Amino acid sequence: MLGIKFSCSQENKHIQDTIPKEEVKNKKNYVFGNIYVAFRYCLKDTYNPQAAFVFNQGIIGYYHRISEKVSGKIMLDVTRTTHFFEITDTAGNQLDYKYFEGSKFTAYLKMAEIKWDINKYLTFRVGQLLNTQYLTFQDRFWGYRYVDVTFQEKFRMGMPADFGVQLDFKLKDKLLYQFSIVNGEGPFRYQDMNGKFLYSHNIQYNPIEKLTLKLYADFAPSPNTSDTNKLKSVVAGFIGFKTKRFRIGGEYSYVFNYGYVKNANYYGLSVFGSVTINDKFQVLARYDHVSLDIPENFENTDYYLVGLQYEPVSKFTTSINYRYYSEGALPFIYANFGLKF
Repeated sequence: MLGIKFSCSQENKHIQDTIPKEEVKNKKNYVFGNIYVAFRYCLKDTYNPQAAFVFNQGIIGYYHRISEKVSGKIMLDVTRTTHFFEITDTAGNQLDYKYFEGSKFTAYLKMAEIKWDINKYLTFRVGQLLNTQYLTFQDRFWGYRYVDVTFQEKFRMGMPADFGVQLDFKLKDKLLYQFSIVNGEGPFRYQDMNGKFLYSHNIQYNPIEKLTLKLYADFAPSPNTSDTNKLKSVVAGFIGFKTKRFRIGGEYSYVFNYGYVKNANYYGLSVFGSVTINDKFQVLARYDHVSLDIPENFENTDYYLVGLQYEPVSKFTTSINYRYYSEGALPFIYANFGLKF
């Protein structure tokens, strides 16, 4: 049965790179990385463990440009890639079992991209690619990944990366169109036995400086041809306005036949913003709402976040923030720390 699940130990399971800043992007080669950690405390006494140190992200990557038109980027990510929840027999009865899970922090290949800038309008990419649904733009626009990931990633509305090809068409700084064909299985699995792909379209438009409109859509035929399985598709829209002083953004996503299950629809929205007080301090806030509508069941989850960021030196950020999950009525206090190099 499908359901909306939340676990503090897994809330940042899928994690992405940080694109290097202006001072390094023109170099021929460089190493980059992220370290994101936190401490959390639940204000509800019945939640276990009530307090914990949390490892959110550990990435190491390398970029190399072999010519003005051809470059490559590879990244290793560290996260929890496997976990067993339950095993049942054919009648649906839960079975007792024992297994050795190993480390909860496993290094895996997050990105391995070959990029070919054919001309000033067209770019070809092949390899393991970051998805254009939420990672390549919204993640950087939000800008507080070390605090929390954006809502489509947080609530598992799509894969963070996949193996395939992508073609980008760019018209100056106004329009970007991206078309990709990927396996559809994500970064942890092989292509399914039937060899069916996921096809995606992403359009970003800047009508004026600092304002971005984005529309994403994809579809993937079900690997199973049974009557209960159907083609899965996603439609997602985003609008954001960002200046040096403040940013505000909103997005909506609808997943039809979530998990390839007929009539299981998963949808939600997110509104967020931040204000820069001075060179050291920023205030941030966010609200997410998701709904899972499946036959004979309907679930809602609301998520609130409000906090303060303090940046003592460039690329080292800290935050104290409050979070609340309507599912389980869970209030948390977080202390987050992020380092980029």
